[in-house]
Amino acid sequence: MTWQDELQKLDNELASGRISADDYRRRRDEVLSGSAGSGPAAGPPQQQGAPFAPPFKWQAQQPATPTSDATQVVNVQNQAPSNPDATQVVTPNQQQQHRAQDAERTQFVAPIAPPAGQGGWGPPQQQQQVAPPPWVGGDFDQINQPGGWSHGPEVFDESGGGKGKIIGIVLVVLVVLGLGFGAYWVWGRNVADPNSNLGSGAPTPTSTKPSPPPDPAQVGKMAGDPKQQTDITTFEQIEKLTPPYLTPNEMEVYKTAGGARTKLFHASPAQGSTTTVMIVSATEETTASQCAVDLKNVQVTNGMEAVTTDVPDKVNVTQVPPKDGNPARIRGHYASKKYIVRVDVTGASVTEAMTIFKEAIDAQLKAMPTDA
Repeated sequence: MTWQDELQKLDNELASGRISADDYRRRRDEVLSGSAGSGPAAGPPQQQGAPFAPPFKWQAQQPATPTSDATQVVNVQNQAPSNPDATQVVTPNQQQQHRAQDAERTQFVAPIAPPAGQGGWGPPQQQQQVAPPPWVGGDFDQINQPGGWSHGPEVFDESGGGKGKIIGIVLVVLVVLGLGFGAYWVWGRNVADPNSNLGSGAPTPTSTKPSPPPDPAQVGKMAGDPKQQTDITTFEQIEKLTPPYLTPNEMEVYKTAGGARTKLFHASPAQGSTTTVMIVSATEETTASQCAVDLKNVQVTNGMEAVTTDVPDKVNVTQVPPKDGNPARIRGHYASKKYIVRVDVTGASVTEAMTIFKEAIDAQLKAMPTDA
């Protein structure tokens, strides 16, 4: 068995996992040392001039297409010389060209013994001297060879390029982090802080003003949807209405209670009927309560009748039937805190007016209840 066959056998055993990488190196060195000491084997006379083909080596070749890294085993059969799949002989010049190529893609060329009848290592060459094997010369210098010229199981050892890969990964991570921080600094801060370009001064304190309390002088939701007469805001404007809305005695009672702020609402709940709601503020709650009682007495003095049954508590109600072309009228006065509330309803009859009045007074009491 020749040294090439022994190396091929070692490669097959290594590829199939029957031996370890250390055993492969040791046995390969023994085969190569024995081959260097014994010299080339004698061949047939017609092939004495043929040189030894360089032993196989793990080649680092550039892949023809952008495919993933893989190890390709090319088994060359006995073919004509013109066939492109013929046995490949790797010369020293080709070795120098492949040293700069990517070492992660390797090609293993398995030499095949020549068929019977030919012998030797191929047809006679023009050279007359036998070239020494490459391991005898300076080409087989494993110590001084560059990292890309690894062959044998060394290509599976990650100790050579591990540091470079780690450094590359670290650099990529740093670049990505730098880009992310830069993007946040340029765009993220502008979105989060729209006033960042106005300066880094202290933020202006914002004072939240408490919302004012709701106005206690409110009209209830009643039939006819009452509308406020916006030109009336004080009791003095009530006194100047033409024709007058109040009698002189009523005006005097309101003035005594200190009538000031005033709201006036009008509604038409039905055809021929009206509803008027007037709210006047007094100086204090007790004054407002007394004013409501005094207004009831003024109504009785003017000819209206006091109603004491089937009416809300603390509401002073008076009524008058239709007379001299005037409609029936029902009035109610009561105090809600320091406000004097007046609900005045007219209708074709007392019964109709009372029906509208009860609905109106109930709605107004929900908006402004009487004092407890």
